[in-house]
Amino acid sequence: MHAAFFTRTGDASVIEWGELPDPTPGPGQVRVRPRAVAVDAVDVLVRSGRWRAPLAFPVAVGRDLVGVVDAVGPDVHDVGIGDRVWTSSAGYADRAGATAELVVVDRNRVYPVPAAADPIELVASLHPATTAVAALHLRAGIRPGETLVVVGANGAVGAALVQEGVASGADVIAVVRDDRSGATLSSWGAEVVVAAADEAAGAVAQRREGGIHVLIDTTGRADTASAVRHLAPRGRVIVLAGRTSTEVDLWTVQVRELRVEGFILSALSVDELQAVAARVGARWAEGRPIRAHVGEVLGFADAAGAHRRMESGGLPRTADGFVGRLVLVPPPVPS
Repeated sequence: MHAAFFTRTGDASVIEWGELPDPTPGPGQVRVRPRAVAVDAVDVLVRSGRWRAPLAFPVAVGRDLVGVVDAVGPDVHDVGIGDRVWTSSAGYADRAGATAELVVVDRNRVYPVPAAADPIELVASLHPATTAVAALHLRAGIRPGETLVVVGANGAVGAALVQEGVASGADVIAVVRDDRSGATLSSWGAEVVVAAADEAAGAVAQRREGGIHVLIDTTGRADTASAVRHLAPRGRVIVLAGRTSTEVDLWTVQVRELRVEGFILSALSVDELQAVAARVGARWAEGRPIRAHVGEVLGFADAAGAHRRMESGGLPRTADGFVGRLVLVPPPVPS
């Protein structure tokens, strides 16, 4: 089979497009023929070595895929050949990566593709959607009527947080630096606030005298100390992008029973991933899937170029200012 793989960490030039042996599914595994693979920031971090993860070289890049089962291993009876499946944890931690013509995945890490889902649109949404669902429900414990502030709401994850927050009955405030995305965010049910990330909490506080219940910053630039001061009692800050440091008033945290909690999707257990996947699937069944914007579709052989673009910040944007996702598709299967 052909794959976009690397045999050592480093810059994007370590990614090769070449042949690897066809994998065989073992007990409790299925083999998937991908139809689409997403390019995520974590893929760049792992490939570069900045995010240390156990790797069984050679390993294909990527971990989010949508595809079709073409073989099943022993003891797998509830998934069959021809079933459409997705996973958001194909690669890393000694698991085979996604950008290959054939990928072996543990059965407990694959989930059914919603009947109405297009593979490219679905795979583009997987990382944002699973991040949003896990952050809001497993970590923040968002409740209907609570005020949820999403900083960087025009990013892929930010947009997913807005959609899931609204679907969960929260009072969602979407913070963006310019208002190009405002009409779309408003149509989803969010109130839009135009402000710089480091001024977000203060700008929102003028609109919600009762305070903020949950604030999630997707940019890494929000003023967490200020956010803590504007939280309602038992409010929560969920840290998705911890690129800054700050001093937090621990007395305020204590007496108002506040939480500042980190979150990273890679730390979820198999059971947690399954719960998240079930909620993502339920949104599709309800007719309100969590969507992402597809920016550009490239071939598997273009994986190195896609990684360079991700690292340089050269991601496409929609006319209304949303960040577009890069998606890789395999070469045509010979007839």
